[in-house]
Formats: sequence, C-alpha cells, structure tokens
Amino acid sequence: MTSNDRPVPEIQTYRDLASDYDGTRYVAESHRLVESFRHAALTSLLPPRADRAIDVACGTGRGVVVLREHAQRAFGVDGTREMLAVARTKRDDAGRAPMLCQGNAAQLPFADATFDVVTSLNFVHLFPVEEKKAFVTEMGRIVKPGGVVIVEFDNVLQGGVLGIFRKYFGRDIGYDWPSQMRYCFRPDLFRITAMRGANIPWIWKVPALHVLERATPYFPVNHLAARTFVRAIRIKPAA
Repeated sequence: MTSNDRPVPEIQTYRDLASDYDGTRYVAESHRLVESFRHAALTSLLPPRADRAIDVACGTGRGVVVLREHAQRAFGVDGTREMLAVARTKRDDAGRAPMLCQGNAAQLPFADATFDVVTSLNFVHLFPVEEKKAFVTEMGRIVKPGGVVIVEFDNVLQGGVLGIFRKYFGRDIGYDWPSQMRYCFRPDLFRITAMRGANIPWIWKVPALHVLERATPYFPVNHLAARTFVRAIRIKPAA
C-alpha cells in the first residue's frame, strides 16, 4: 500500500505496442531460449498447485498462461486495455479465455487476502525503488497469509560487470542490487525464501554452456544472471 503522502505511480501505457508486442519480443530463436530460462526459473518457484493465482501487470498474458499450469483459477491485471485484449486471445485447451481486469498495480482492485499466489514479471524495473516497494507491498495485501509472492527484477550484478556498467555509465533501465530487491519486501509482511537467477549473460550464445543455467538457483551464480526472481512468503499474523 502506498503511503498517504506519496502519489500513486501512474500507469505506463503500452497501448501503441500491444498489437505486435509478442511478435517482436519473443519470436527470435535467442528470445525463445532466454524465455525458456525465465520459464524454468519461475516454475521452479511456484507451488505445485494453488487455488487462486494472479499475475500483476500481466501485459499480453504470458505469465497468466504459466499460472494456469499451477492454479485452479489464474487471473491477470494490467493497466493497458489493449494489452489485455491480446491476453484474452490466449485461451486454454478448453477454449476458455483467461480471467482479466484492468487496474493500477499500486491500487489493485481486489480484497485483502484474495490469492494464494501473486506474481509480477518484467514490470517493476520500470520504476524507482520506492515505487517498486509500494507495488510489492500492495501484492502483499492481496495474497493470503502463508501465500507466495514472486517478483522479477533486473539484476545490476549480471555478468559481474555488465549491469554495473549499464547502470552507471549507460542506460539504466531499472537495474537493482540484491540489497535493493530485498528492501522491496517489508520484513513485517514477508519472509524471503529464494532469490533465483535466470539468463546468465552471453551463456545463451554458446550452446555448450547452457548447462550453467542449472546453477542459477544457487549463490553466487544467482547474482550473476540478468534476471532475479525473488520468492517470498506472506507472514501470518501473530495469534
């Protein structure tokens, strides 16, 4: 939840990108390989089965499709109507459209403790750290005590020096240090249980090195990957 003296982050519209978002970002062979690394990281952190799961800032619904493999009911919320229209085309094997709604990730239109699992993928890097913390806190509001929140960050330590160079001498697209990622999860609300990496820079260019992706759940390799998935459990209130 955002504090009363801090403005609610504005929705960043992807209206003009919606129609070809998937077609330009996920079709090349290298893109598909990177996506497979991200998919493996995410699914390793999700509980095997859940009742209700939601992807916050779901975009064209790629995360919702993954959640459908793990939850009885998978939902998505996004601020851009045009992105949601694309997401609705991703029907399941029974021909059912995903359950979607439009809303601001800083003020989610759901009651407290509605979901068992909340994810947010490829989203928070667009905002400053304090706003990231506000988004994660709001995710903590809608997840049940004992439920799981998984947030994907862009890692400043990727490749050892690559992210640092980009952050301080190039174009910073929202890279975070591991300490900043942890900061986004309030210790009175969350217990962080895993920080898993995905997509070690340059590895995807050398097929013989793809096996190194198997080490991304473990320190220190997890901090050398381009993306970091932080998994946290919502703390149950004291009896």
